[in-house]
Amino acid sequence: MIKRIIVVVVALAVVGVIGYRASVNLKAKKAAQNQPVAEKIVPVQTTTALPREFTDRIKASGNVQAESEVVLFSKVPGKIVRNNVKMGSVVTPGMTVAVVSRDEIGYQYNAFEVKSDVKGVVVRVLQNPGALVSPATPLISMVDIDTVKAVAAVDELKIRFVRLGQAVKVRLQAYPSEAFNAVVSNISPVANPLTRTIEVEVSIPNANHRIKPGMYAESEFEEGRHRGLVLPIVAVVDRAGRKYVFAVADGKALMKEVTTGAVVGDMIEIISGIDGGETIVSAGADRLENNDKVTVVKS
Repeated sequence: MIKRIIVVVVALAVVGVIGYRASVNLKAKKAAQNQPVAEKIVPVQTTTALPREFTDRIKASGNVQAESEVVLFSKVPGKIVRNNVKMGSVVTPGMTVAVVSRDEIGYQYNAFEVKSDVKGVVVRVLQNPGALVSPATPLISMVDIDTVKAVAAVDELKIRFVRLGQAVKVRLQAYPSEAFNAVVSNISPVANPLTRTIEVEVSIPNANHRIKPGMYAESEFEEGRHRGLVLPIVAVVDRAGRKYVFAVADGKALMKEVTTGAVVGDMIEIISGIDGGETIVSAGADRLENNDKVTVVKS
């Protein structure tokens, strides 16, 4: 009997403790709910759009070609005694590139020296010593690459902006961080009716032979100039594929959709969406929503 009384007393004590704790928690929750919620104010830095002059460019791609390509032949039939050059050899006018023996039964001739009339670099030696050759047999293939040309296919709608002697910037995939100076040296008199493009040759100085025929090149022609507004790239945020900036007015951030253009360093052109007089959030834009309250801090 006494044991039962003890169990009942303990049970009542446990229930009392649980009830007390629940009451305390409920009071604490009600007190927290009655506390005022802290207002969201986002610290930001601001800027204004700056005017800038932009160069409009036409970009056209194509391949690099040698200034000239030459194949050397022997003027007499015979057998190759030796080749004096190999792939990559630099050839100057009057240099002997190969020697041909033209001995025939009953006759004896001096060895014939095959000489180059032009300068260039050997691309390929086509015949080995011991090979029988005739005046129709190609011996040495050479290219002149002291100057090379990039052949660019320019859209017919843009060809009016291209002229002979015009300065051009050429970029190569092989040297992505460099831009090579070039000039327009030839413009095709006909257009490609399938692609609606016109071939334009631009000449590039290549004294060190870094640029190789066959390389892929992109030529940039200046079309004109225009003035526009720029903002720091960080001021523009992307939401669902659309571009926005936040203008600050009366302590709030107002979202404005913009159209962007060229990127110049860490700045981006704003084509439309602002008039240039607004105060624009530069740092902190990625944390904002429309109508958020902001406080402007100095950098």
